[in-house]
Amino acid sequence: MITKERRLYGPWSWTEEDIRLLRRLYPRGHTKKIAERLGRPLTTVRQKAYDLGMKTNIYQYWRPEDLKLLREMYGDSSTKEIADRLGRSENSIKAKAQQLGLRKSKRYIQMIKSLPRKGKKKRTLALQGKA
Repeated sequence: MITKERRLYGPWSWTEEDIRLLRRLYPRGHTKKIAERLGRPLTTVRQKAYDLGMKTNIYQYWRPEDLKLLREMYGDSSTKEIADRLGRSENSIKAKAQQLGLRKSKRYIQMIKSLPRKGKKKRTLALQGKA
């Protein structure tokens, strides 16, 4: 959506229409969609939202029962398995585990080390007990 106004002022200019789109979609976490529609880099969209004092509303807070399950599973389960169970990303699991001071158990680390290095899929299946 390149408008005549943007051509007059340059690609860095934000029109009122651009800002309306940003205000409508950014709180829902549609940064990529906004960038594509406006033909702008993601960083530019995020910076403009920051300049306007906007935040996304998509943060998923940790519930007490999720924290309990994370504490129970983290030592002896794969991060992917925990992420799938809690409906979160692996990075989210790793970050929260680090914040809580959780570590993988020695037994789990030994099991990982004993698995063959080749074939990530085979290794993942072995971790899940399917190989």
